[in-house]
Amino acid sequence: MEKKELPAVGKKKVSSDKCVVTGKGNWYFPLSDIYETPDNFTLLIDMPGVGIENINIDLQDNELVVNGEVSQEAYTDEKVIYNEYNIGHYHRHYVISDAINRDNIEAKMSDGVLSLILPKAAHVKPRKIEVKAE
Repeated sequence: MEKKELPAVGKKKVSSDKCVVTGKGNWYFPLSDIYETPDNFTLLIDMPGVGIENINIDLQDNELVVNGEVSQEAYTDEKVIYNEYNIGHYHRHYVISDAINRDNIEAKMSDGVLSLILPKAAHVKPRKIEVKAE
């Protein structure tokens, strides 16, 4: 029987009724994509309207928690006619394995998309084994 490998990045399955919310306002789970290259995993999270100063990324043990906020205060002078844009708190929670080099994780924000570069640990990267003549 073949051993099944765990993914390096996985979504933590928590239903909304089990999520503990300690603040007021609306809470949203932004959409995300995960890509893999030989050297990295790239995690893209849609967070439109969230400024860099309103993003918080925490890594503790094997859990990566991403929070962001779009304040209603920015829209106090306007009368809302129709609203599809999410104003409130963004929250995503990911479980990462030891396949990630935690010391070199990078985060960038561009055009409402948060990009997290999760470099692979050396022990999981593909490597070429040299054949030596005897």
